Amino acid sequence: MKTISIIVPCYNEEAVLDSFYEEIKKWFNPNYDMNLLFVNDGSKDKTLDIIRGYAKNDDKVKYISFSRNFGKEAAMQAGLEKCKDKDAVIIMDADLQHPPRLIPEMIKNWEEGYNIVYTKFSSRKGESLLKRFCTRCFYGVFNHYSEVKMERGVKDYQLLDKKVIKAFLSLPDNNRFMKGIFSWVGFSKICIPFEFIEREKGKSKWSFRKLFKYGWNGVNQFSNILMLFVKLAMFIVFAFAVTETVLYFTHCIDGYDLKYYLIHLKIDVFAYMLFFLIRMLFYLTYSNRRQIFNRPIYLIEEETND
Repeated sequence: MKTISIIVPCYNEEAVLDSFYEEIKKWFNPNYDMNLLFVNDGSKDKTLDIIRGYAKNDDKVKYISFSRNFGKEAAMQAGLEKCKDKDAVIIMDADLQHPPRLIPEMIKNWEEGYNIVYTKFSSRKGESLLKRFCTRCFYGVFNHYSEVKMERGVKDYQLLDKKVIKAFLSLPDNNRFMKGIFSWVGFSKICIPFEFIEREKGKSKWSFRKLFKYGWNGVNQFSNILMLFVKLAMFIVFAFAVTETVLYFTHCIDGYDLKYYLIHLKIDVFAYMLFFLIRMLFYLTYSNRRQIFNRPIYLIEEETND
């Protein structure tokens, strides 16, 4: 019988855990050995006590509890390391915004040969305009400047085959951006879209500040975005130099003599050279970063037996 673990990161989710637990049990398939792995991410409410109660009365429930709040990425990492010997895992949130009713379809797609079955919002109707705008900007910047492409609106709610788990855990990255890594590893994948679901109880733990930090971490890990700012500065300096040259030779400004023109031009040239050197420094920094990440050169999805 194939084994499937459902990894559920939790941070201050006491208001929704009972509803989630009752709902998720309805979608356990008796043809598979399925279990729940809660990862308590340093909750300050009664989340851990509730999970302990589940584990005491239900041998299908296991849990990990962090010493403090390390973040959702760390919780997913811990869950994957704990479940590395399973045939597949499903990662989902406890707030029921990730509908458990999709689990049968995810398993069906997995059995058809897909190694990653991921989900995304078919529309963002119901979210605030600010969040929709920021999300659109993030995916636009990420996909334009990143070395990998990520589908807009993709969620952490996904099923991963054991091959993907092994590949993921082979990456030595410390500061991880899970969505980017799951795009980077490749493998056969299929998407299940679903409508945005309002949170029934409790409140989101993602403040604007946390979302911005999360997004910046992702863009910075998978792109050379800082090079863009240096290029922009170089362009501005170049534009100033051209403008001053035009103003001098067309005598658009009275009293703008050769001495002032040469002083300004020297400043512009110096600034341009400075930004050029900074750009080269960033280039070397990014090159060294790729070595520090020490990501494997390739990942094998399938091969013939010896």
